[in-house]
Amino acid sequence: MRDYKYVAITHRGKSSSGKVLAKNTKEAKQKLQQEGLTPLKLTVLNKTNKGNSKTAKESGEKPVKRSPLARGSQKGEKLGLEFLKRLHELHSSGMPVAESVKLLNLRLSDPYQKEIAGSLWKELAEGRTLSRAMRLLPQYFSESSTFVVEAGEATGNLAPILAKIILHLEEKREIRSKVLSSMTYPFFVGFVAFGVVLFFLFFLLPQIQEMLDSLGGELNMMAKILINGSNLVLTIGPFVVIALSVAGGVLFKWSKTEKGGVIFDQNLLRIPLFGEIFYLSEMFQLSSLLSTLIWSGIGLTENLRLCEKTIKNRFLRSQFRSARALVNEGKSLPDALRKFKFMPLMQLDVIEVGEKTGNLGNSMEDSSKAFKDQLSKKIKTMTTLVSGAALGFAFSLVALVAISIVTSIFQVSKSISY
Repeated sequence: MRDYKYVAITHRGKSSSGKVLAKNTKEAKQKLQQEGLTPLKLTVLNKTNKGNSKTAKESGEKPVKRSPLARGSQKGEKLGLEFLKRLHELHSSGMPVAESVKLLNLRLSDPYQKEIAGSLWKELAEGRTLSRAMRLLPQYFSESSTFVVEAGEATGNLAPILAKIILHLEEKREIRSKVLSSMTYPFFVGFVAFGVVLFFLFFLLPQIQEMLDSLGGELNMMAKILINGSNLVLTIGPFVVIALSVAGGVLFKWSKTEKGGVIFDQNLLRIPLFGEIFYLSEMFQLSSLLSTLIWSGIGLTENLRLCEKTIKNRFLRSQFRSARALVNEGKSLPDALRKFKFMPLMQLDVIEVGEKTGNLGNSMEDSSKAFKDQLSKKIKTMTTLVSGAALGFAFSLVALVAISIVTSIFQVSKSISY
């Protein structure tokens, strides 16, 4: 019989360590499983380094090379979402989280997915929780996702929490995809129109001017405006770019300060249409996350603390922090939010009804859907206006160039006739 030192995970997702007496590793694992523990690491006590190395190998640990993906990148977020889907499939079928991660580490073939599984398994084998392990991979998992996982681990109800995280991330990607796809066409049209103007100014128009000079003609007023305007842009353009760069650098540095950041983000919310989109996006993410945390079974004050960290707009975060302080003092959530005008009154009324009836989770979920619908409408309006403006800009430039070319040709014909 040998003494084994173990690190394991309980059925509630918490780490546990201790000693177990068994003939071999297989018997030690069986004893731990009978006690409701999922063994992560087993080490034979009073063994040489060679024996310890063998045990580490048996535990399945593998060195993982860090990925160069940047934090918050779209590719990293997509890879993290795909991994959570695979993890949810295994865990929801009854397999413990640690065993699910270990299996994924062995089965996944994609190098990035395998890196995620390997890194998580390494941390789990050392006794850390899944949420803490996920925080070490910010290029794949957002801070808000790790907070929700932490809440699920605390309540031992991780499977439905993972499902809600996956749904939330998919909705975010869907909205982002709509914005990008709807903005692609107008930007392409504007880029082509700008290219046509540059071709006319720097290639076609000089040839027309040379031809008119040889024939004794003159450029029309429209062509002269284009040439003088382009020369003016080329003359003062570099100075304007430098001035804007300096001003942008100063503004950026000021926005990084605590006071400047709050004022800067507050002014962002005042931008027509775009400010509403920023605001609705924050409200959608906040209400969706809050409803998920409420369903996890954690107290409201802790939920609000976790949600505060996920608000990106610093002005809204400061308002939410003040409202959270009132909730901690005993004030109801809708009354605290209403005092700082944090949410529309209609949504606050819905939340108030849910709080009084004990269905706050449902109320927050309804508010999340309402914010999502409003956000989709605003994005549709924005894309329509931007598309119209881009097409109008492109049409104006092309029409200006076409009129200049046609009138210049008429000028040549007139010179030849004389």
